[in-house]
Amino acid sequence: MKNLCLIFAISILPNLGFSQLIGDTVLVYIDNRVEIKVAISDYDQLSSSEKVTAILDEFKEMLPMMHDQLLPEKADLVKFAEGKAPTIEPGDPKIIYLQKEGEISNTGFRDVAILSGEDFKIFITTTDLSKISDMSLSACFKKAVAQLPEKKHWSKSLSYECIDGNVTLIEDKINHLDMLELGFAAGAGLVRTTWVPDLSIRASLLLNQKGVSYGPYVSSNLLFDFTQESKVNLNTFLNLGYEWTINKHSEKRDMMGFELGYLISKKGDMFGENTFKIGFNWRPTTLVSVNPHIYVTDNFGQVFPGIRIGFGF
Repeated sequence: MKNLCLIFAISILPNLGFSQLIGDTVLVYIDNRVEIKVAISDYDQLSSSEKVTAILDEFKEMLPMMHDQLLPEKADLVKFAEGKAPTIEPGDPKIIYLQKEGEISNTGFRDVAILSGEDFKIFITTTDLSKISDMSLSACFKKAVAQLPEKKHWSKSLSYECIDGNVTLIEDKINHLDMLELGFAAGAGLVRTTWVPDLSIRASLLLNQKGVSYGPYVSSNLLFDFTQESKVNLNTFLNLGYEWTINKHSEKRDMMGFELGYLISKKGDMFGENTFKIGFNWRPTTLVSVNPHIYVTDNFGQVFPGIRIGFGF
């Protein structure tokens, strides 16, 4: 019965874990005339789907029909969603300055087109949208997608330049954004000489600065103590902790921290009165945590080590 409950908990709880999603952006500059930026939850989807290039081609075919409505002396904002007719409204006039052969030139007003798909957005920025229907937008973007690196944990902003059909990477930046993370997990902990299955919930505030993630978290562990009489005693710890990124140069979510816990609900004889635990928390990935700690119980009368391994955060 004990093993069955533990296996069941470990198998289902990781699927319940979730956190705030940080999207990826892939930006392609084409012949110093057009900027295409695609915002998507995971850029791996670009390699397995033609949706982005399809909507780029569809929009390019529509441009000649919008020629008379796109006024070169004004900034235009064009919005187009799959299956709908495009709309044109006044845009935000911004001057673009380019440096060429040692001289700075004013390129004029900026037009923007926003193309919306089911799970992505495309932002096309150029001086005059009516003059880009001759450009191979999707061809350059396909070449950039073919060069996308292997996706790891962190979300990214990647920038490419396409000149005369040749694509080169010009920036590969990890997106480190502040976020509130909430997750559920299952695990097992060693208490005295017994492995005890548990369920837990956790909320953490991750702040990011110069590639380092850090911040406080609060979590609760519900320990299942199976007695010889086939009863289950539930003991609940409330924990406060603080963690930070171990290696800021890695894309891997490798976090280390410390935490203090207190037994807020006691059942059975596993723990005495006024039980605390003090320990470290290591998260080599978002789905695995290792927590060695020390229990202090019986009004500071007993001290013994413990360790917990969790899956799902």
